[in-house]
Amino acid sequence: MYGIINLAPPPIFRAFINARSQAVFEYTGLDNTLHIGFFDGQRVIDVSPAGALVSTLGALNDHGVVAAQTRPTIPDTFQPFRWTAAHGLTFLPDPDPGADTFVTDINNRGQIVGSSQVVDRAVRWDAANRLVPLLLPAGFTQSFAGDINEFNITAGAATAADGNSHAVLWNAAGNLIDLGTFGAMSAVAGPINNRNEVAGATMNLDSAGNQNFRAFLWNRRDGVAFVTPPGPNTFISALNERSEAVGRLLPPDFSGNRAFYFSRTRGFVDLHRAPFVESSAGDINDRGTIVGSMIRANADGSQTELAFRWTNFVAVDLNTRLLNPPAGLVLTQALGISATGDIVANSNAGLVLLRLGGACTDAPVLGPLTLSEPVRPDVAATLTLSFSDRNVRDTHTATVDWGDGSGPQAAAVQENDGQGQVGATHTYAGSGEFTIVASVTDTTGKTTTTFRHVTVELPPPPSIAAGANTSSPAAAAGSAAPRRRALFGSKVPPALQTWVNKVLKK
Repeated sequence: MYGIINLAPPPIFRAFINARSQAVFEYTGLDNTLHIGFFDGQRVIDVSPAGALVSTLGALNDHGVVAAQTRPTIPDTFQPFRWTAAHGLTFLPDPDPGADTFVTDINNRGQIVGSSQVVDRAVRWDAANRLVPLLLPAGFTQSFAGDINEFNITAGAATAADGNSHAVLWNAAGNLIDLGTFGAMSAVAGPINNRNEVAGATMNLDSAGNQNFRAFLWNRRDGVAFVTPPGPNTFISALNERSEAVGRLLPPDFSGNRAFYFSRTRGFVDLHRAPFVESSAGDINDRGTIVGSMIRANADGSQTELAFRWTNFVAVDLNTRLLNPPAGLVLTQALGISATGDIVANSNAGLVLLRLGGACTDAPVLGPLTLSEPVRPDVAATLTLSFSDRNVRDTHTATVDWGDGSGPQAAAVQENDGQGQVGATHTYAGSGEFTIVASVTDTTGKTTTTFRHVTVELPPPPSIAAGANTSSPAAAAGSAAPRRRALFGSKVPPALQTWVNKVLKK
C-alpha cells in the first residue's frame, strides 16, 4: 500500500524522483508561468529564479542537485543553472549567450550535460561549473548530449558529413567515440548506465518511404542488440543498472502505444494487457519494478488513463493500492520510481508522491478541485474539494481565495473518520482571469494548499453558441485525429525529442 503526498496541482509537465525519494517537477505556478518545484521529503521548494518568465527542468541526481534552465524575460535566451538546498541557484557558463542552452542530465558527481541550440553543439559542465568542450572530429557538424553516467561518459548523437545522425559517446576527456548507425540511415544514443550499456534508436525508410524506428542496446563487449517485437517502431524510455530497458511499441501511424520490457537475457516482453487499448512504460528501477500507464476505452467513447506498476511483469492498477485516498482521486500516470519503490505520479488532483508502506506526512491529502462550469459573471460558482487525513481524530478548517481581491474566505467542511469535503460558492462581479486558492488545515496546524486558474467570461452570442457545423468533413477529420505522444517517453528531455524530430525524421 502507498501513502499519498500532494506535490503540485495540475497541469504537471515533467517529473523525476531520485534514490532518496526526493522529487523535482515542472508545474504552472500561481503567476500562471512555468516553475520548477523540488520536494525534499517534507516540503516543496520553488527553485525557479525569482521573476523568471519560464523555467524548465533538466534533471535531478541522487544528492538532490537540480539541473535546469530559465528564460528571465523576452528576448532573453534560456540560461542553464544548477540548484542545491545548501547553495541555492548557480548559473552555468553559457557556451553561446545568444543561443538557448538546455541541460539534459546530471550525474551523482555533479557533472552536467546539455546542448546549445543555435549551433547545435553538445556541452558538459564539471562539478565546479566549468564548461568542458565535447569535441567533434572532422566531418561532424552538429551534436547533442542526452545522458551522462557516473564515469563521465556522455551519450548522444552527432551529424556526419552526409547529413545523417550517428549514435556517439564522449569519454571523460571529451573525445568523441562514433558508434555509427548500426546499418541504418540514422541513429541516436539515449540513456547510458554505469555498465556503459547504451540505449537508443535507429531510423530507416521502408520501400514506401515510411520512417521505421528501432530501439537497441549497445555495449563494447556484446555489440548491438535490437528490440525485436512485431511492428516497425520501438523506443526505449528508461534503462536501469541491470541493463533492463522499458519503452513503447508504436504502429506506423504513431497511435496505440504498447508498453514493453527488453533485456539481452530475457528478450522482449509485452507489458500491454487486455482490455486496455493503449499502454506506456516510463521507468524501471534497479529491482526491475516498472511504472507507467494504460488507457481504457469506455462505453461512451471516452478513454480513461490509469497509473500502473508491473512487478515480475504482473500489472497492478495503482489506484487499488492507495491508503485512505480522498474521494474522487484518480492516478493517471506513474512517471518515475525510486530505488526503494516510491513513485511519483500524475493524478486528477495534480502530482503526488506515493510512499511504499503507507508512510507520508501528517498533512491533509487533497483530491481533485472541481468547479461548476462554465464560470459566468453574476452567476454563483460552486467549488468542491475532497480530502483525507490518516489521523482520523483530526478536525479541519478550510479557506478559499477566489482571486478577485475578496481575500481568503472560510469554507464549509464536512468530515467523518478521516474523509472530508470542502464546499464553497462565490459570484464574480465581472469577466477576467482568476486564480482560486483552496487550503485545508488540520487541528495541529498542518496545511495543504491547491490552486486552479479559471476564466470567467460572458456566454457567447447565440449564433456562436450554436457552434460551427461539426458534421462537416473538416470537423469530422479533426475530431478523429489520432493521439500522438513523445517518441521516447517522459524521462527523455524535450531537447532530445527536438533532436529526433529534426535529425532522424528528415
